[in-house]
Amino acid sequence: MRDLLRPVPPAARGAALSGLLLLAACGGPVELASPPATDRDDCAALAAKLPHRLADLPPAAFTPKDAYGGAWGDPPMTLTCGVGVPPGFGPASSCITANGVDWFASDKETNDNSADITLTTVTLKPRVALHVPAQYRGGTLSAALADLAAPLKGTLTVGTRCQ
Repeated sequence: MRDLLRPVPPAARGAALSGLLLLAACGGPVELASPPATDRDDCAALAAKLPHRLADLPPAAFTPKDAYGGAWGDPPMTLTCGVGVPPGFGPASSCITANGVDWFASDKETNDNSADITLTTVTLKPRVALHVPAQYRGGTLSAALADLAAPLKGTLTVGTRCQ
């Protein structure tokens, strides 16, 4: 019984505190990447037009606020503005066109309905990425793309359309 009352060594206290902080962070805001300086004005304009609810999913907290994106649902579907060219995209890549917006997702993600998918606008400037947890594929994803079409087309510059 005496061993149970022994003081906890500082290293063990630090490890326990770190574990508690990690557990507390799990329920915290989603972290989004901030856009590059050259895209901030366009991304801020887009953020002001994003729907409060996306595909009927409630808004979710995200940080930092200058990311000018959005998060909805639990687990969150996230939109990040000012992203780079998606891996695997090239001149011969095919697009998914939804409500007049061209999106790209890798064949691997497109073909595996049980996995998360990230769709990236490839003909809008700046580019936007929508990360979609697997459970939202299908009708919820379709509704999200429909909800995003007007704000995207209304605030971002359209480049060459996908073929």
